[in-house]
Amino acid sequence: TEVPVKPAAPYRSGGRHLSPSAVGHLGFTGTSVWVDPANSFYVVLLTNAVHPDAGSESGARIREVRPAVADAAFETCFPERF
Repeated sequence: TEVPVKPAAPYRSGGRHLSPSAVGHLGFTGTSVWVDPANSFYVVLLTNAVHPDAGSESGARIREVRPAVADAAFETCFPERF
């Protein structure tokens, strides 16, 4: 039997512009790395969003920050696409 595939969630920590071939990894402290071979693009975000503790406001906001940084980096690298 086939296993149903769930549609991807609308949230993408790598932002809106990455291709389907992009791969990424997220870290507990808010770090993230995304590599998009189709666009010859990568973005690395190093943070300590859990400072001073895991319940801090910055830890809660990292879901907003990750895609915003990735989108800004992509748009800066490829301004001709926008």
